[in-house]
Amino acid sequence: MTLSTVFESNKGLLYCMAYCVMMTLQTNIAKALMYTIRASYVTFIRCLSLAFTLPLVEWNAAAATCNTTDLLIYVACSIIGVIPYCTANLCFSLMGVGDSTAIEFGGSLILVGVIAHFILDEKLSISYFILLLVDFLGIVFVVKPSFVFGSLEKHVRYKEIGAIIAMTGAVFLALWPILVRTLVKRNTLFSFLVTALHGLAGMIAAGVWTTIESAWKIPETWLAGLTLVGYGVVGTLQFYIGIAAIGNEEAKNVAVALTLSVAFSYVLQLTMFQAEVDWVSVGGAVIVVFCVTCSAYWTYLEGKVNSL
Repeated sequence: MTLSTVFESNKGLLYCMAYCVMMTLQTNIAKALMYTIRASYVTFIRCLSLAFTLPLVEWNAAAATCNTTDLLIYVACSIIGVIPYCTANLCFSLMGVGDSTAIEFGGSLILVGVIAHFILDEKLSISYFILLLVDFLGIVFVVKPSFVFGSLEKHVRYKEIGAIIAMTGAVFLALWPILVRTLVKRNTLFSFLVTALHGLAGMIAAGVWTTIESAWKIPETWLAGLTLVGYGVVGTLQFYIGIAAIGNEEAKNVAVALTLSVAFSYVLQLTMFQAEVDWVSVGGAVIVVFCVTCSAYWTYLEGKVNSL
């Protein structure tokens, strides 16, 4: 068996793991940049880097196969895909990167379950409902809201604001893979086209945001400048690998791989950023990871049963 054969038979899994690694790198580089650069400007640089893929866009193939519906899906992907990155970078300036990713991924699990039940008329079993409640409990432990734990300290209020922003991002984080998978099923997914349109839409949104904050600022040191460039490169690779992962694997499996980045982010949060160990928040993150993994395994078993 050749190396190429091994890759072809396992490329979905390999893309998912690479996506997890790149997501961890991107989020932690973004967190490091927040100490000297505003979140809006960091987001703009990431989207600018994605826009550099314009010369690689498969224009001829897209024009030959895409119709108006596909175009609308691409536009929706571009707009909806930008929002989670805007909210994530804003959260990094308010709370730890591990806490932020745990809330976003855990929140998206709850939202997918609720959306599927009320809009798509999918059945929500009692056992799955209990799983969502446990997942919600994990998010509460991560956030540690003052009205539950009784603390009114300033950093706690910032964390609560960050949690609200992260949950907002979770809404769009739950919707974006569904749109990409729709393009896959319609056989009209062109990775560079999604990447470039996402970058252009993000440049507009982040550019307006940066202008409002008056945050247009050249990095003051070479290290900050190189870190910002590195962030743009990593962000571009992360996004492209993410599209490849969703194109070759079901969205729920990609979500499980992403959840591993929560664990990696917590390790870096406690080591690289010298954060204090908050075992309640860490325990909440473990609960979230457990719930997302159980959800994916549940869906996998249901698929096996239905295929019999």
